[in-house]
Amino acid sequence: MSPSPSAPRVRVPHYEVAIIGAGPGGIAAAYLLRQRGIHDFVIIERGDDFGGTWRDNHYPGLAVDIPTLWYQLSFAPNPHWSRFFAPGPEIYRYLQDTATKLGLYEHLHAHAEVTRQQWDEERGLWHLQIRGRPAVTARFVISSVGGYVNAKDSVGIAGVDDFTGTILRPNAWDDAYDTRGKRIAVIGTGSSGVQITGALSAEAANLDVYQRTPAWVLPKIDFAITPWMRRLFRVPGVVPAVNALGRLAMDILMVAPIVHVFSRLPDAALRRLMPLYDGWSRLLYRLLLRAVVADPATRRKLVPRYGILAKRPVISSAFLPALNNPSTHLITTPIDRITATGVRTVDGVDHPADLLVLATGYELWIDPETYRTGTVLGACGFDLAHYYRAHGLHSYAGTAHPRLPNRWEIVGPLGFVGFAWPDYVETMAAHAVRIIDETRHRGAEIATVGQDAFNRWNARMNRDGRVAHLYYTATSGLNTYFVNSQSETPYYRPQTITGSRQFARHSPLSDYQFTNVHAAISEEQPA
Repeated sequence: MSPSPSAPRVRVPHYEVAIIGAGPGGIAAAYLLRQRGIHDFVIIERGDDFGGTWRDNHYPGLAVDIPTLWYQLSFAPNPHWSRFFAPGPEIYRYLQDTATKLGLYEHLHAHAEVTRQQWDEERGLWHLQIRGRPAVTARFVISSVGGYVNAKDSVGIAGVDDFTGTILRPNAWDDAYDTRGKRIAVIGTGSSGVQITGALSAEAANLDVYQRTPAWVLPKIDFAITPWMRRLFRVPGVVPAVNALGRLAMDILMVAPIVHVFSRLPDAALRRLMPLYDGWSRLLYRLLLRAVVADPATRRKLVPRYGILAKRPVISSAFLPALNNPSTHLITTPIDRITATGVRTVDGVDHPADLLVLATGYELWIDPETYRTGTVLGACGFDLAHYYRAHGLHSYAGTAHPRLPNRWEIVGPLGFVGFAWPDYVETMAAHAVRIIDETRHRGAEIATVGQDAFNRWNARMNRDGRVAHLYYTATSGLNTYFVNSQSETPYYRPQTITGSRQFARHSPLSDYQFTNVHAAISEEQPA
């Protein structure tokens, strides 16, 4: 029996807070909610477990590219790491263990893919449609879907469907497949392609590495964590001190000079200085290649044409030495098509392969094309995907938007700050949870970032990010995950790590409007 049109609509949501995504950001948000005494939350995850990208990726050679002491959540220090750069399965187990110790599995809704987030202005809550399952409503939403959303549907190479051998992707690796003695073609020299090449080179009968753009591949100074180091890490205060020193060094040596010093220079001076910096970096890199790679022709193919900061460098000490293996070949001739038996390059040469590894990248949060229309909807017909495509990727503090009340993103435009992903997502979660708690404390139902605060923030980001934007767009000529299809540079947040952490915990509450449902409806303005 359906209610009459005049009957009051129920305004009690299923949950106070819905967290979308069970990776490091989702775990951090859940922990911080509990710290504020908020226990009525659900963690909605399309996969089967906690872990995010570390659950989905388990290809050969996978390891973290940040020293592990910095790649952990502050509230869950782990003194038991096996290596300075922990292997991927170990990171996955760490996230599982952390979720278990925090009792988060009772909040997890696994195998639940959120297909639409829609704001209900009359009830002051969010409707979350879930594929194949009943919808969920929540007063507040923290979207923690991660930065590497989906593997790209298309690799942009003809004939992939014609290949009769095995095709594997980094995020869909078949651990049962035996790579020993196989002819392997690795397409892509990003982080996953480099790691897979280093891991498989010695055991493959033949390994062809197809490189379109050479990457900066820097040495990984890795070693086993010894028992006495583990004992040291268990001493209270040691790990937090190491993390604090890392943040401070990053701020002083890199972030602060770019944001607060070089930003004072005119564009003409920057255009002269940036090539000098890149030229010096390229000279040092040539010396590294000369020391590690034996073949001069291969060394020439490996020298990047873009600046060292224009793409995130790949960290590996296995890739460059692997190219000395007689059975491993670096191929820079463009691919014409995939054939039934391998790869054909534009010079007409057929390269046979049993295994095709498509390490061709992911959809990223900085690309407007990643956001599908009709998936994140605010009041009065506001569609986040339409907005991003028409106006560019903008947000307040990398997390909030004026047209999306009670909603925050852990990974948003101009949000990433620092160098360690767990530290970053924890900082973003702290801001969202603080505002949720403040809303409840005030007896309000809705928190909306003000349009003026939103405009001021983005004006500041444009000003402070001028140096990085100029470097990425004017001096590199690249279209990478630092530069999107709109020539925006919404990856890095031009703010020190110290400043971002301070902002998350002490940002002006006056930047938000705290209201109740009836007030929000009466104050609603047309789009």
